[in-house]
Amino acid sequence: MKKLSLQIISLLIILFAVLSGCTDYLDTQPYSVDTVDKLYTSEDGAELGLTGCYNLLNAESVQGAWGATFVAVMPFMLNGGTDEVATRDGYTDVKYAPLGNYTYTSQNPSLEDNWFCLFAGVNRANYLLEQIDGVDFEDEDRKEEIRCEAHFLRGFYYFYLSAFYGGVPLFTTSDQSGSEPRSSLENVYGQIISDFTYAYENLPGDSIASTASGRANKWSAAGYLAKVYTYLASCKNNNVGADLNFELNSFDWVDANLMYNEAKTITNDIIENSGLRLTEHYDYLFRETTKSYQKEESLFTLAGSENVSNGNFNLMLFFQIPIGSSSAGGGYGWYRPMGELFYKYHSSDPRRIHNITEVLDTENSVESIDGVNYFIPDTLDDPSSAYYCVGKFRYRDPDEKSISSAWSDGDIVLLRYADILLLNAEARYFTGDEPGAREIISEVRSRIATDENELEMFNNAYYNSDFITELLDSRSRELCFEGWRRIDLIRFGKLGEVVNSLSDDTGKWNTIVPIMQSYWNSNKIWFPIPNSDIELSENLEQNPGYN
Repeated sequence: MKKLSLQIISLLIILFAVLSGCTDYLDTQPYSVDTVDKLYTSEDGAELGLTGCYNLLNAESVQGAWGATFVAVMPFMLNGGTDEVATRDGYTDVKYAPLGNYTYTSQNPSLEDNWFCLFAGVNRANYLLEQIDGVDFEDEDRKEEIRCEAHFLRGFYYFYLSAFYGGVPLFTTSDQSGSEPRSSLENVYGQIISDFTYAYENLPGDSIASTASGRANKWSAAGYLAKVYTYLASCKNNNVGADLNFELNSFDWVDANLMYNEAKTITNDIIENSGLRLTEHYDYLFRETTKSYQKEESLFTLAGSENVSNGNFNLMLFFQIPIGSSSAGGGYGWYRPMGELFYKYHSSDPRRIHNITEVLDTENSVESIDGVNYFIPDTLDDPSSAYYCVGKFRYRDPDEKSISSAWSDGDIVLLRYADILLLNAEARYFTGDEPGAREIISEVRSRIATDENELEMFNNAYYNSDFITELLDSRSRELCFEGWRRIDLIRFGKLGEVVNSLSDDTGKWNTIVPIMQSYWNSNKIWFPIPNSDIELSENLEQNPGYN
């Protein structure tokens, strides 16, 4: 890719803020009709257009919608309200707290912003796909790559829209009336599968480790396609949402056997041909400065900018990093882990020591990783501690940073190889190979074991005769706080069961459990369609239970 000036990229961000909508998510026409045409007149313009499609993933603000995607809102939507993490006792911010205790309504401002921004992402991809054919390229292969990346990103934005809200308006062009109704999940997932498949079949197949940070390649598309197939198959098998009797969000159309066979084929392809592997140090997957190790396992990352004065940065300040002094790289702890997660781990499991910690301050010891200093949070021994917090992601010593201590220039791995292995195990089990499925789960555990004897100990300690229970627990231990637990519990029909089985005294922050249980209802597997958008488009039907 040609290097682009920072000034042009800045203008692009402003341009796409205009393109993404005016008063609501359906209003996508630019103020100047020829703005897009002028952008897509050269290779550089097309590259700028693609940058704009990626930019929204961690743009700080889009037309006043602050942090509505992976900067802040989506981590709360994806992680909150489970046996892994819930709202901190006493935390009452109306934008975020309801996402962890099930008190959200159709008037929640975070959901309104999220709906808008995800559709803005869809619209950006649609503009690019409409214009790319008219751009002359010296390298036609690069032109096709841009087209494939746009398909991937449109599928990506719709993947999260459908996981959050169910059936949503389906747009494949920028020509919209503003009154389109919601499409069924069958139609939406048909488009998602089409977009991911196009990217999977046409993007280069080089190892993800050789690609640009934060950009999609063949294996990114393959990984999310496997996510779609396992999601749909498990939702069908477990009759997800059937009690709501809401046709738009029905999974009756899904052929679960077909979906699991597709998932097995694709994950086998990733395992055999991608060049990805389990990176040796689990904790290196979650540090700001260990990008080279993350690439060994990453299928798709949320890239942090390496430019100090202009670029997107990631934000893990609210709950993903240990609480404590900002001078030591500490955060706020707005969400805290549940006691159930602590006890899910064997006491010797190094993932527990890393993922769940106590406080962090400048009096703590420091460890050097490839010459970069990180303060070491206190080890948690008892989840009744007042300082019990998420410790999975780590900021380095702020004195060694050239940006605000609140922000991070590190990458966040959104989809990684360990997850693919666990999806492969799931697909193997549901296609009749339980022994092979258990072997794959053991492979994931092999990273935390010092030798074969310790691996056998973990396998015995974590064994459950109910394979699904063992699978979900294994996914939680490995992937906690990475945005998959809520989706996993929903697709296996277990979110309500888990919420209702929580104890209010297992851990310090389990005091929020009575609120979660009081407001939990089976309709909460879907977030509400924002009321402001329903008022603007009378054809938008609300999800059950939110009228």
